[in-house]
Amino acid sequence: MNLFADILLVLAGTTLVFAVGQDEKYYEEKKDIFPDLPFGIINGKNVLCREQTRMYLESLRNLSLWAYEMRDSTAKSVNGLLRGGIAQFGQFEECLSTQAPFHTQYCIATVSADVPAPESPRDPKSLIYDPNESVLRKIYDKKDPAQQSENVVLMGWCIPASCTPTDLQDYLNEYLSSVDTPLRRENVTYSASILESSCQAQNDDKGFDQIDVSFILVTLIVVLLLIASTICDVMWTDEEKLGKGSSLRRLLVSFSIKKNYPRLGHSDDSNPALKVLYGMRVICICMIITDHRFGTFLSNAIMNFNEVEEQYRSTLGTLFFHGDLFVDSFFILSGILVTYCLLIQFDKKVLNPGFIILMRYIRLTPMYAYVIYFCATMFYFVGHGPMWKTIIAPEVQDCRENWWTSLLYVSNYVNADHMCMVHSWYLPCDFHYFIVAIFLCLLISKKKKTGLILLGITFITSIVVPFVIVFVNTRPAVLFFYLDFIRSPKTHPDFLLTYVKSHARSTPYFVGMVAGYLFYRMRERKANLTWISSYVIFLISIILMLVSIFTGVIFYDPYYEYDTLDAAAYSSLHRTVWSIGSVGVLYVASYGHVKWVYNVLSWKPWVPLSKLVYGAYLVHFQIQLRATAKKAAADVTSYFDIISYALSDIVLSFIVAFILYLLIEAPFRNIFAIMFFPAKHKEKNNNEKTEDVNETTVDSHL
Repeated sequence: MNLFADILLVLAGTTLVFAVGQDEKYYEEKKDIFPDLPFGIINGKNVLCREQTRMYLESLRNLSLWAYEMRDSTAKSVNGLLRGGIAQFGQFEECLSTQAPFHTQYCIATVSADVPAPESPRDPKSLIYDPNESVLRKIYDKKDPAQQSENVVLMGWCIPASCTPTDLQDYLNEYLSSVDTPLRRENVTYSASILESSCQAQNDDKGFDQIDVSFILVTLIVVLLLIASTICDVMWTDEEKLGKGSSLRRLLVSFSIKKNYPRLGHSDDSNPALKVLYGMRVICICMIITDHRFGTFLSNAIMNFNEVEEQYRSTLGTLFFHGDLFVDSFFILSGILVTYCLLIQFDKKVLNPGFIILMRYIRLTPMYAYVIYFCATMFYFVGHGPMWKTIIAPEVQDCRENWWTSLLYVSNYVNADHMCMVHSWYLPCDFHYFIVAIFLCLLISKKKKTGLILLGITFITSIVVPFVIVFVNTRPAVLFFYLDFIRSPKTHPDFLLTYVKSHARSTPYFVGMVAGYLFYRMRERKANLTWISSYVIFLISIILMLVSIFTGVIFYDPYYEYDTLDAAAYSSLHRTVWSIGSVGVLYVASYGHVKWVYNVLSWKPWVPLSKLVYGAYLVHFQIQLRATAKKAAADVTSYFDIISYALSDIVLSFIVAFILYLLIEAPFRNIFAIMFFPAKHKEKNNNEKTEDVNETTVDSHL
């Protein structure tokens, strides 16, 4: 009996040991959704790549530091995928700085998992998951642009530089087809792609070419001119030596900081009602920079993208995802100023329209051309990071190939999918509207009734055009700031069809023209509204602006059933409503009793900042693009973080704009003034004439 009990005990113990062993084996088995990247290419046609990989593996066995740095810098497994962390960059700097016996390279491998759709039906648009359901229901491709695909990951891979992207892709796909993973038993298969632009090696640093050197030389010459001109201006105490108002003297001091810096604080006091535009300019550019920071920040390496997916559906998120309306505010301001200033000018003397267009061109272009020059040359050298060649290199190439479309102000129509500086689409639109405005204002000054009727017809047409475009092409009501757009805006169909085209974005400008005519007619008047009327109009205007921006959440709702008529109507009317509301705020601030708004918008410090808005607009996106391209690890996003980064962008953009104002904008304005308005008697009189033309008839953008 005792012997039988002992045998049973032994059998039970053996079974327990076997079960524990099975459990240990189960726990030791990797449960990662994506497999680890291989160490390198251990077979293949590339002999040098194969031999260097074997050297790498042997050195790993010998615990060599350089080999472990290569492995340490490679992304191992995917972490945070189920919360949207698809970017696993590893350590870019460590890979390219390791002292291996051969050159190393860092590549971004795009690995995709082909996950079968769930057999049982599930709402693919829902962001809520049962914690007990299969992980496969979370990571399969839901074909929803509002959700990030969690079946695709980016993984940093440090390997010998002798391995070509084709070698790496072929071997990686072979490896992924054979590696065993828990999900393979669920019919999940893997594939990979590696582009040449996604690889950066120790020995492929791009050197300066002739165009790069020419930019450096031009910049050096401009800096030397700035220094020399300033010294001359400071030292010339005897103004009669060269003639106080002579063209030669004006030319020699055209780059002088002493001459140009004080002009930043000069404001046009001819109509106090227009002082509100100074503050409006600065506030709008700050909102635009914040919105652009929001988009660029989300375009690369976010660890908690699941929260962004939730914000797409929130009312607060619409303030950022529908913030393109603040660009329309610039069109409104430009329309107001152009109309007001041209009508004032035509009251004095009718200038040749061709001359006015030329003055506008030479006012806008020097600084624009310089920034394009920078983007086509030195922009590539201002940083480096995992996505540098993927993001910055194409931007540099686009500027090298399509600089001429920008300088001719046709970049939103010609080669628009490769325009230099994606945010510069605003400038050709504004330039085209300016040309139309000249002839409308000329007609209004000659035949007021006919001109106003034509302005009304143009305004109505500007509303009809986007309606027809959206209706005929069955496009959405708004440009959705989903990942497919913010990661590749230039090729997005809605960006090219409606967002950047002059004929589709003109309504706010013509609303501004109507407001400009009203400001022109009321220029001699003071407040003519009662206190009650002022606040009623102000409240209605604010409501209109809030409605136009926050109703965008309707179309971001994933359960919204698309209706072509709704989309077309909203596309054509929401910018109109925003524009009318904006004009209403400006009107009651200038001619009503809402003086606290007037005091805020006409605050004196806005004056110099408003004159730097153009430069800030040109350069802010490069600052943000650089930050995105050099990002070496995934970030956790929140509104506070994005606003903090945006404040930094705003400060840096205005600092750079101030430097460009002294180096390029003000000096070239002086030079062109000398060319077109040579001195006759006194410098003061000539300067006043110059300021009249440049500051009133053509200086109304941004």
